[in-house]
Amino acid sequence: FHYLFNMRELSKVFQGLILAERDRFKNGVQHPPFGGNVKSPEGYLVALWRHECERVFVDKLTSYDDKNWTDSLIQKIIGETFGEKITKEVEERVYFVDFLRPPVIDEQTGDVIEANPSYYESSVDLQMVKDLADKKMAMFNETSKTVKLDLVLFEDALTHMMRIARLLSMDRGSALLVGVGGSGKQSLTRLAAYIVGAFTFQITISKQYNQSALFEDLKALYKVAGLKGQKVAFIFTDAEVK
Repeated sequence: FHYLFNMRELSKVFQGLILAERDRFKNGVQHPPFGGNVKSPEGYLVALWRHECERVFVDKLTSYDDKNWTDSLIQKIIGETFGEKITKEVEERVYFVDFLRPPVIDEQTGDVIEANPSYYESSVDLQMVKDLADKKMAMFNETSKTVKLDLVLFEDALTHMMRIARLLSMDRGSALLVGVGGSGKQSLTRLAAYIVGAFTFQITISKQYNQSALFEDLKALYKVAGLKGQKVAFIFTDAEVK
């Protein structure tokens, strides 16, 4: 078995770097906590680069041996390129997400200007993200009449949800989720989509469902994404492929 990577993966790393908020890279100003052991804007940038390399390359690897080897290689490159000080700052993994900030509300009218502001930045720790995700899941269950989420967000589940949310926040982001049935792939995707403000859609299979019905569903999704300009999360399972 071997992996195939090309220039597209390299461009995805820099796409993640470009998404990050510029104000965290400024020198000579007071910054909120960066997360982990990061103490400087330089360390923050290297931690972001490490995070994007892990999301683009490591997440695609199929064994822990391959993942550990790649992680060691990334750490070695950081040490050889940026020196001991930066290496110590980024030894502890820092996670980046784009859903930490509260909704933007008009102070005069009280109207919500932006329900899901997207600012790609680091989280102080995973507990901070978990608290926010649990709060969002409770809000989802209050508003959803049909689907209810009852997820226990342990560390692996939380980091998987963060990976999905990162992809949904990117233009044309997509993912192939592989796992045994009932492991929570769809539920985590629905939660991630709700957190980033994406409209979730899944086709309903019936005896009458055919190619024309699929085209009609896609037409409706194009109206949501193109006409309304709303993010769309299209969930498509193996059971829906004939």
